[in-house]
Amino acid sequence: MRKVELLPLKLPVVRPGDDLARLLVTASKAYGGFQKGDILVVCSKAVSASQGRTVRLEEVRPSERARELSKRTGLEPPFVELVLREADAVLGVMDGAILTIKDGMPLANAGIDHSNSPPGTVSLLPTGSAAGELRERIRRLTGRWVGVIISDSVVKPLRRGTVGQAVQWAGIEPVEDCRGRRDLFGRRLQITFRCLADQLASAAQLLMGEANERTPAVIVRGSGLALTHRPKSSPGIPPRKCLYFSFLLGRSKR
Repeated sequence: MRKVELLPLKLPVVRPGDDLARLLVTASKAYGGFQKGDILVVCSKAVSASQGRTVRLEEVRPSERARELSKRTGLEPPFVELVLREADAVLGVMDGAILTIKDGMPLANAGIDHSNSPPGTVSLLPTGSAAGELRERIRRLTGRWVGVIISDSVVKPLRRGTVGQAVQWAGIEPVEDCRGRRDLFGRRLQITFRCLADQLASAAQLLMGEANERTPAVIVRGSGLALTHRPKSSPGIPPRKCLYFSFLLGRSKR
């Protein structure tokens, strides 16, 4: 039976301009450094901090729409303004949150968060191909390729509490197509896919925590997943093919 290990990496508080890859490589030495087949899960906050994706709210000038949504949500107008700038679409609002689409994912407040950000600031999601850049930097420092997942905390419909979700990835196939395989009773699977990137992100979340754990990264060792330079799959699907959104869009069969 395969043994999978989750190895937490303790880091100092990451600042803008820090060499995050070097910090991770140093921390990995507690486990003999990065090994063949390792997959590194890093929380989005650490990546955003190193990119300087932290914004002081006092420097944001809110628009009229932001002020109007602020009254409906109870959120600070500058915070709402950032949500509007970062979101690809706004789906709705409630007390304390704005439901948005960001990079093809439904996210509260476009992934913008106060937690684990300096007072008076918020963190935006990482920009660009951060996962690929981090993977390449680690290879240059160690001579070894690893898989990289950047994770964020999200909530699921009708469930209390957060789980981990991959917002970027590099070096792994994020989705496994299980269609055509047989179940325990010989039936062929018809529609089943496994989102491996999200599963690994949630597993790592067990050790990362949400408060002052100072564990922004976890090495997943022994997963058995093959690393790849050119992933062929993606977890994203259009709204019309989504179980939840097809109902919201009124396209379900009744």
